[in-house]
Amino acid sequence: MKPVSEVKRITVVGSINSDVTAYVREFPAHNQTVLARESTLTVGGKGLNQAVAAACAGAEVTLIACVGDDVFGTMAQTYLKDKQVGISAVRQVAATASGTANIMVSEGGDNMIAVAMGANACLSPEDIQRHKALIEASDVLIVQLEVPEETVREALKVARDAGVISILNPAPALGSAGELLRLADIVTPNETETQEIANIYPGNPGDAAEAAEKLKQKGARNIVITMGSAGYFYDLEGEARFVPARKVEALDPTGAGDVFNGVLAVALAKGKHSVLAAQYAAAAGALSVMRPGAEGAAPSWQEVETYLGGAGRI
Repeated sequence: MKPVSEVKRITVVGSINSDVTAYVREFPAHNQTVLARESTLTVGGKGLNQAVAAACAGAEVTLIACVGDDVFGTMAQTYLKDKQVGISAVRQVAATASGTANIMVSEGGDNMIAVAMGANACLSPEDIQRHKALIEASDVLIVQLEVPEETVREALKVARDAGVISILNPAPALGSAGELLRLADIVTPNETETQEIANIYPGNPGDAAEAAEKLKQKGARNIVITMGSAGYFYDLEGEARFVPARKVEALDPTGAGDVFNGVLAVALAKGKHSVLAAQYAAAAGALSVMRPGAEGAAPSWQEVETYLGGAGRI
Protein backbone atom coordinates (compact mmCIF):
# COMPACT_ATOMS: atom_id res chain seq x y z
CA MET A 1 0.00 0.00 0.00
CA LYS A 2 1.21 3.52 -0.79
CA PRO A 3 1.43 5.86 2.24
CA VAL A 4 -1.55 8.18 2.70
CA SER A 5 -0.77 11.84 2.02
CA GLU A 6 -2.85 15.02 2.06
CA VAL A 7 -1.24 16.01 -1.25
CA LYS A 8 -2.77 14.01 -4.10
CA ARG A 9 -0.25 13.42 -6.86
CA ILE A 10 -1.35 12.75 -10.43
CA THR A 11 1.02 11.96 -13.29
CA VAL A 12 -0.27 12.30 -16.85
CA VAL A 13 1.53 10.74 -19.81
CA GLY A 14 0.19 12.25 -22.99
CA SER A 15 -0.06 14.82 -25.73
CA ILE A 16 0.33 18.55 -26.02
CA ASN A 17 -1.28 20.23 -29.04
CA SER A 18 -2.16 23.66 -30.31
CA ASP A 19 -5.92 23.73 -30.99
CA VAL A 20 -7.30 25.67 -33.96
CA THR A 21 -11.07 25.77 -33.43
CA ALA A 22 -13.68 26.99 -35.92
CA TYR A 23 -17.27 27.56 -34.77
CA VAL A 24 -19.68 26.77 -37.62
CA ARG A 25 -23.45 26.62 -38.05
CA GLU A 26 -23.22 23.06 -39.31
CA PHE A 27 -20.43 20.80 -40.52
CA PRO A 28 -19.49 21.13 -44.22
CA ALA A 29 -20.46 18.44 -46.69
CA HIS A 30 -17.84 16.68 -48.81
CA ASN A 31 -15.76 19.26 -50.74
CA GLN A 32 -17.83 22.13 -49.32
CA THR A 33 -16.40 25.32 -47.82
CA VAL A 34 -18.37 27.03 -45.06
CA LEU A 35 -17.82 30.30 -43.20
CA ALA A 36 -17.10 30.04 -39.49
CA ARG A 37 -18.65 32.65 -37.23
CA GLU A 38 -15.35 32.81 -35.32
CA SER A 39 -12.13 30.87 -34.73
CA THR A 40 -9.68 30.55 -31.84
CA LEU A 41 -6.09 29.43 -31.29
CA THR A 42 -5.52 27.78 -27.92
CA VAL A 43 -3.36 25.11 -26.35
CA GLY A 44 -4.75 21.62 -25.85
CA GLY A 45 -4.09 17.95 -26.42
CA LYS A 46 -5.56 15.20 -24.29
CA GLY A 47 -2.52 14.99 -22.04
CA LEU A 48 -2.42 18.73 -21.36
CA ASN A 49 -6.19 18.98 -20.92
CA GLN A 50 -6.33 16.09 -18.46
CA ALA A 51 -3.37 17.44 -16.50
CA VAL A 52 -4.95 20.89 -16.24
CA ALA A 53 -8.31 19.41 -15.21
CA ALA A 54 -6.65 17.46 -12.41
CA ALA A 55 -4.69 20.54 -11.30
CA CYS A 56 -7.82 22.70 -11.30
CA ALA A 57 -9.42 20.07 -9.06
CA GLY A 58 -6.64 20.56 -6.54
CA ALA A 59 -4.10 17.81 -7.27
CA GLU A 60 -0.34 18.16 -7.63
CA VAL A 61 0.11 17.23 -11.28
CA THR A 62 3.11 16.48 -13.48
CA LEU A 63 2.89 15.97 -17.24
CA ILE A 64 5.29 13.69 -19.13
CA ALA A 65 5.16 14.88 -22.75
CA CYS A 66 7.02 16.28 -25.76
CA VAL A 67 6.69 19.60 -27.60
CA GLY A 68 8.39 21.02 -30.67
CA ASP A 69 10.88 23.87 -30.70
CA ASP A 70 8.25 26.32 -31.93
CA VAL A 71 6.02 29.05 -30.58
CA PHE A 72 3.24 26.55 -29.86
CA GLY A 73 5.51 24.49 -27.62
CA THR A 74 6.57 27.60 -25.71
CA MET A 75 2.94 28.73 -25.41
CA ALA A 76 1.90 25.35 -24.03
CA GLN A 77 4.65 25.25 -21.41
CA THR A 78 3.80 28.77 -20.24
CA TYR A 79 0.13 27.83 -20.01
CA LEU A 80 0.91 24.68 -18.00
CA LYS A 81 3.02 26.62 -15.53
CA ASP A 82 0.24 29.17 -15.15
CA LYS A 83 -2.17 26.33 -14.37
CA GLN A 84 0.22 24.89 -11.75
CA VAL A 85 1.07 21.77 -13.78
CA GLY A 86 4.64 20.54 -13.38
CA ILE A 87 6.61 20.58 -16.66
CA SER A 88 9.93 19.15 -15.48
CA ALA A 89 9.21 16.06 -17.61
CA VAL A 90 8.16 17.95 -20.75
CA ARG A 91 10.89 17.46 -23.37
CA GLN A 92 11.43 19.90 -26.22
CA VAL A 93 12.31 18.15 -29.50
CA ALA A 94 14.60 20.01 -31.89
CA ALA A 95 13.61 20.63 -35.52
CA THR A 96 10.11 19.25 -34.88
CA ALA A 97 6.69 20.91 -34.89
CA SER A 98 4.42 20.64 -31.88
CA GLY A 99 1.25 18.60 -32.27
CA THR A 100 -1.82 20.31 -33.67
CA ALA A 101 -5.57 19.69 -33.52
CA ASN A 102 -7.99 21.18 -36.04
CA ILE A 103 -11.45 21.36 -34.50
CA MET A 104 -14.90 22.29 -35.81
CA VAL A 105 -17.76 22.93 -33.40
CA SER A 106 -21.35 23.10 -34.69
CA GLU A 107 -24.19 25.20 -33.29
CA GLY A 108 -25.72 21.95 -32.07
CA GLY A 109 -22.76 21.44 -29.73
CA ASP A 110 -21.11 18.60 -31.66
CA ASN A 111 -17.47 18.59 -32.72
CA MET A 112 -15.10 17.06 -35.26
CA ILE A 113 -11.34 16.88 -34.61
CA ALA A 114 -8.31 16.02 -36.77
CA VAL A 115 -5.01 15.63 -34.89
CA ALA A 116 -1.43 15.75 -36.24
CA MET A 117 0.93 14.12 -33.71
CA GLY A 118 4.03 16.25 -34.37
CA ALA A 119 6.38 16.09 -31.38
CA ASN A 120 3.93 13.84 -29.53
CA ALA A 121 5.19 10.99 -31.71
CA CYS A 122 8.63 11.44 -30.12
CA LEU A 123 7.52 10.53 -26.59
CA SER A 124 9.25 7.20 -26.01
CA PRO A 125 9.50 4.37 -23.46
CA GLU A 126 12.90 5.84 -22.60
CA ASP A 127 11.12 9.02 -21.48
CA ILE A 128 8.99 6.90 -19.17
CA GLN A 129 12.02 5.18 -17.69
CA ARG A 130 13.75 8.55 -17.28
CA HIS A 131 10.80 9.76 -15.19
CA LYS A 132 9.85 6.44 -13.65
CA ALA A 133 10.09 7.82 -10.11
CA LEU A 134 7.37 10.39 -10.89
CA ILE A 135 4.90 7.65 -11.74
CA GLU A 136 5.92 5.51 -8.78
CA ALA A 137 5.33 8.42 -6.39
CA SER A 138 1.86 9.15 -7.82
CA ASP A 139 -1.55 8.26 -6.48
CA VAL A 140 -2.99 7.95 -10.01
CA LEU A 141 -1.56 7.73 -13.54
CA ILE A 142 -3.58 8.88 -16.57
CA VAL A 143 -2.67 7.83 -20.12
CA GLN A 144 -4.31 8.24 -23.54
CA LEU A 145 -3.38 7.26 -27.10
CA GLU A 146 -2.26 10.50 -28.75
CA VAL A 147 1.30 9.34 -28.07
CA PRO A 148 2.98 6.06 -29.21
CA GLU A 149 1.34 2.87 -27.99
CA GLU A 150 4.63 1.42 -26.72
CA THR A 151 5.11 4.48 -24.51
CA VAL A 152 1.65 4.10 -23.02
CA ARG A 153 2.33 0.41 -22.40
CA GLU A 154 5.56 1.22 -20.56
CA ALA A 155 3.85 3.79 -18.36
CA LEU A 156 1.05 1.38 -17.44
CA LYS A 157 3.56 -1.32 -16.56
CA VAL A 158 5.46 1.05 -14.27
CA ALA A 159 2.21 2.02 -12.53
CA ARG A 160 1.11 -1.60 -12.16
CA ASP A 161 4.45 -2.66 -10.66
CA ALA A 162 4.35 0.29 -8.21
CA GLY A 163 0.74 -0.27 -7.13
CA VAL A 164 -0.37 3.06 -8.62
CA ILE A 165 -3.98 3.34 -9.86
CA SER A 166 -4.03 3.75 -13.65
CA ILE A 167 -6.66 5.21 -15.96
CA LEU A 168 -6.52 4.46 -19.69
CA ASN A 169 -8.51 6.85 -21.84
CA PRO A 170 -8.29 4.93 -25.16
CA ALA A 171 -8.51 7.97 -27.42
CA PRO A 172 -8.10 7.88 -30.30
CA ALA A 173 -9.17 4.26 -30.22
CA LEU A 174 -6.91 1.39 -31.25
CA GLY A 175 -8.52 -1.86 -32.27
CA SER A 176 -5.31 -3.53 -31.07
CA ALA A 177 -5.48 -2.05 -27.55
CA GLY A 178 -6.06 -5.42 -25.84
CA GLU A 179 -2.85 -5.52 -23.82
CA LEU A 180 -3.34 -1.92 -22.73
CA LEU A 181 -6.84 -2.75 -21.50
CA ARG A 182 -5.43 -5.54 -19.35
CA LEU A 183 -2.75 -3.30 -17.85
CA ALA A 184 -5.07 -0.45 -16.82
CA ASP A 185 -7.17 -0.38 -13.66
CA ILE A 186 -9.95 1.68 -15.26
CA VAL A 187 -10.74 2.17 -18.97
CA THR A 188 -12.76 5.23 -20.06
CA PRO A 189 -13.78 5.16 -23.74
CA ASN A 190 -16.45 7.36 -25.28
CA GLU A 191 -19.08 6.03 -27.71
CA THR A 192 -16.96 5.99 -30.87
CA GLU A 193 -13.92 4.60 -29.07
CA THR A 194 -16.10 1.87 -27.59
CA GLN A 195 -17.39 1.00 -31.05
CA GLU A 196 -13.85 0.86 -32.45
CA ILE A 197 -12.62 -1.49 -29.71
CA ALA A 198 -15.75 -3.55 -28.95
CA ASN A 199 -17.58 -3.35 -32.32
CA ILE A 200 -20.73 -2.17 -30.54
CA TYR A 201 -21.97 1.43 -30.54
CA PRO A 202 -23.30 2.24 -27.03
CA GLY A 203 -26.21 4.35 -28.17
CA ASN A 204 -28.46 3.18 -25.35
CA PRO A 205 -28.02 1.53 -21.93
CA GLY A 206 -28.53 -1.99 -23.26
CA ASP A 207 -25.92 -1.64 -25.98
CA ALA A 208 -23.57 0.03 -23.50
CA ALA A 209 -23.89 -2.95 -21.16
CA GLU A 210 -23.19 -5.33 -24.03
CA ALA A 211 -20.19 -3.25 -25.11
CA ALA A 212 -18.83 -3.23 -21.57
CA GLU A 213 -19.00 -7.03 -21.52
CA LYS A 214 -17.03 -7.14 -24.78
CA LEU A 215 -14.42 -4.81 -23.29
CA LYS A 216 -14.14 -7.09 -20.26
CA GLN A 217 -13.65 -10.06 -22.56
CA LYS A 218 -10.76 -8.13 -24.11
CA GLY A 219 -9.17 -7.66 -20.71
CA ALA A 220 -10.66 -4.50 -19.19
CA ARG A 221 -11.44 -4.86 -15.49
CA ASN A 222 -13.27 -1.63 -14.66
CA ILE A 223 -15.01 0.46 -17.30
CA VAL A 224 -16.72 3.82 -17.63
CA ILE A 225 -18.24 4.49 -21.07
CA THR A 226 -18.96 8.19 -21.52
CA MET A 227 -22.01 8.71 -23.73
CA GLY A 228 -22.08 12.46 -24.26
CA SER A 229 -25.34 14.20 -23.47
CA ALA A 230 -26.98 10.83 -22.69
CA GLY A 231 -24.85 10.17 -19.61
CA TYR A 232 -22.45 7.34 -18.86
CA PHE A 233 -22.41 3.61 -18.23
CA TYR A 234 -20.13 2.09 -15.63
CA ASP A 235 -19.03 -1.44 -14.80
CA LEU A 236 -16.93 -0.89 -11.69
CA GLU A 237 -15.90 -3.37 -9.02
CA GLY A 238 -18.70 -5.76 -9.94
CA GLU A 239 -21.45 -3.13 -10.14
CA ALA A 240 -22.90 -2.09 -13.53
CA ARG A 241 -25.33 0.75 -14.18
CA PHE A 242 -26.33 3.45 -16.66
CA VAL A 243 -26.43 6.98 -15.21
CA PRO A 244 -28.37 9.58 -17.24
CA ALA A 245 -26.81 13.01 -17.60
CA ARG A 246 -28.24 16.13 -16.03
CA LYS A 247 -29.67 18.45 -18.65
CA VAL A 248 -27.32 21.35 -19.36
CA GLU A 249 -27.03 23.87 -22.19
CA ALA A 250 -23.93 22.67 -24.04
CA LEU A 251 -21.84 25.49 -25.47
CA ASP A 252 -18.78 23.46 -26.52
CA PRO A 253 -18.10 19.77 -25.74
CA THR A 254 -14.42 20.01 -26.70
CA GLY A 255 -12.29 18.61 -23.89
CA ALA A 256 -15.23 17.40 -21.78
CA GLY A 257 -13.91 13.84 -21.84
CA ASP A 258 -10.51 15.12 -20.72
CA VAL A 259 -12.09 16.97 -17.79
CA PHE A 260 -13.95 13.76 -16.93
CA ASN A 261 -10.69 11.80 -16.78
CA GLY A 262 -8.75 14.45 -14.87
CA VAL A 263 -11.38 14.77 -12.17
CA LEU A 264 -11.92 10.99 -12.06
CA ALA A 265 -8.22 10.67 -11.20
CA VAL A 266 -8.45 13.27 -8.43
CA ALA A 267 -11.55 11.67 -6.93
CA LEU A 268 -9.85 8.26 -6.90
CA ALA A 269 -6.71 9.79 -5.37
CA LYS A 270 -8.90 11.26 -2.62
CA GLY A 271 -10.10 7.76 -1.81
CA LYS A 272 -13.59 8.02 -3.31
CA HIS A 273 -15.16 4.70 -4.27
CA SER A 274 -14.87 4.29 -8.03
CA VAL A 275 -18.65 4.63 -8.54
CA LEU A 276 -18.73 7.93 -6.65
CA ALA A 277 -15.53 9.04 -8.39
CA ALA A 278 -17.27 8.56 -11.74
CA GLN A 279 -20.11 10.75 -10.52
CA TYR A 280 -17.69 13.55 -9.62
CA ALA A 281 -16.07 13.15 -13.05
CA ALA A 282 -19.42 13.34 -14.85
CA ALA A 283 -20.36 16.48 -12.93
CA ALA A 284 -17.07 18.10 -13.92
CA GLY A 285 -17.63 17.14 -17.54
CA ALA A 286 -21.12 18.66 -17.47
CA LEU A 287 -19.75 21.92 -16.06
CA SER A 288 -17.06 22.05 -18.73
CA VAL A 289 -19.43 21.86 -21.72
CA MET A 290 -21.11 25.06 -20.59
CA ARG A 291 -17.84 26.93 -21.25
CA PRO A 292 -16.25 27.64 -24.66
CA GLY A 293 -13.18 25.64 -25.74
CA ALA A 294 -11.03 23.19 -23.81
CA GLU A 295 -8.78 25.93 -22.44
CA GLY A 296 -10.32 27.30 -19.26
CA ALA A 297 -13.21 24.82 -19.22
CA ALA A 298 -12.08 22.71 -16.26
CA PRO A 299 -13.92 23.43 -12.98
CA SER A 300 -12.47 23.53 -9.48
CA TRP A 301 -13.17 20.78 -6.95
CA GLN A 302 -15.43 23.19 -5.04
CA GLU A 303 -17.44 23.91 -8.19
CA VAL A 304 -17.95 20.18 -8.71
CA GLU A 305 -19.08 19.66 -5.11
CA THR A 306 -21.43 22.62 -5.34
CA TYR A 307 -22.90 21.26 -8.58
CA LEU A 308 -23.46 17.89 -6.92
CA GLY A 309 -25.00 19.54 -3.86
CA GLY A 310 -22.37 18.64 -1.29
CA ALA A 311 -20.36 15.48 -1.00
CA GLY A 312 -21.82 13.82 -4.06
CA ARG A 313 -24.86 11.69 -4.67
CA ILE A 314 -25.56 8.32 -6.28
